[in-house]
This record gives sequence, structure tokens and C-alpha cells, in this order.
Amino acid sequence: MIRGVRFPTHDAVEGYTGFLLRKLSAAMFDSFAERLSPHGLHPMHFGMLSIIASEAPVSQQELCERTGVDPSTMVARMDALEALELVERSRSAKDRRLYEIRMTPKGRRLLKKLQADAADHHAGFFAALDEREREQLHSLLLKVARGLDAP
Repeated sequence: MIRGVRFPTHDAVEGYTGFLLRKLSAAMFDSFAERLSPHGLHPMHFGMLSIIASEAPVSQQELCERTGVDPSTMVARMDALEALELVERSRSAKDRRLYEIRMTPKGRRLLKKLQADAADHHAGFFAALDEREREQLHSLLLKVARGLDAP
């Protein structure tokens, strides 16, 4: 149980890997959302900030493609990050139709803290597994995930 939240379980469905993945995903998402909420952020914001930090500048359009977020929702998410002074948007010098997004110094500092929080969260969430098991689980899930992206 994570902070008093119970996630459904039953022997009749625990034999299904997809059910277990969904249960774990919901638990991890909800508990990480709790960690981000004091900053006015959502797990999607964390993912966006991570991508922006690693690829800056990145166009808003490219960010939509990488995250699977539709353009109108992306505008609202970028407005929120910009209002918190974590990112800045400017017209691309190469293509004036595009907005380029960059991290602000405040955004970089917060992301560094959030990455440490995420690592701590990850370690606590997967505490039942030893390091080798964590690496194996990650490797297997990555293999399945990459298979979804294959042509």
C-alpha cells in the first residue's frame, strides 16, 4: 500500500502480466504525482522537462511527437511551465512558424532536484528487488517497449 492508497488485486487477475503492469503503473504514477504536486507539477511535466533539458532547444511540435501529447494540450502544458518560469519559448530563427523551448536556470535547478526525488522514489518503489533484478526488469520492459515502436 502506498500512503494509504489501495490498488485493486485479486487472484483471478494476478496471473495476467498486463494487469500487474497496469497496477504497478498506476501506483507509481500516483505516488510520483504526490511528490511533484508541491511544485505545481504533474508527472507529464517531469517527462517534458527531462526531454527539453536533454535536447534543448526543442520545438513544441517535436515535443508533441516525442510525448504523444496533442498540440492543444501541449500549449496548455507549456503555458503552465512558462508561468512557473521553468521554460521559455521563442520563435525559431530557422523556422518562424515554430516555437523553440529551452530550460531556464530556475527550471534546470528544479529538474535536478526532481531527478534526485525520482531516483529516491524509484529506489523505494522497487525496494523488493535487488539491483540485478531491477536491471533485469528494466531491460525486459525496455525490450517490450521498443518492440511497440518497431515498424
